[in-house]
Amino acid sequence: MPGLLQTEDYARAILRVCISMIGGRDDLEEVVAMRMARKGVLTRAGHPFHILIGEAALYPTVGGSTVMVEQLEHLLGELDRPNLRLGVIPLDTDYRAPATNFVMYDRAQVLTETVSAELTITGPSEIALHEKTFAVLAEQAAYSDAARALTVRALERRTGRNNDRRYPY
Repeated sequence: MPGLLQTEDYARAILRVCISMIGGRDDLEEVVAMRMARKGVLTRAGHPFHILIGEAALYPTVGGSTVMVEQLEHLLGELDRPNLRLGVIPLDTDYRAPATNFVMYDRAQVLTETVSAELTITGPSEIALHEKTFAVLAEQAAYSDAARALTVRALERRTGRNNDRRYPY
């Protein structure tokens, strides 16, 4: 789940695991606060975002069921954000491009996450490859009502509720 779309409790649970794995200084609350502050970029006028999430990211339990329900409900709300094009790549989509988690900034920089580090990529040919990968994945993604349906399905599986009217799709 991309950091810009995480709830505070979800971010705290993810970062707690990361700190535990990596070791070192426990700066959990400081890092959570920074991640939540960074989300403010979504509300700035004139900044469009296009974010893709694999459907598989909707199912693992991060921080417990209550945290996951809150996260999925939050994600449903983000689908209505006018400056955000949010795509969910269905589980049964054909494999057409190798990819890791990455963030592209204005065709000048790509950040790629690995287990041990975040890599900053600035080479034009490497950025072009990330753009190509993103385009392939974006073409396969479900948007709008179809993305909502995939997210609602994950929420319903977690809560046991079916056809919940709060999440029309």
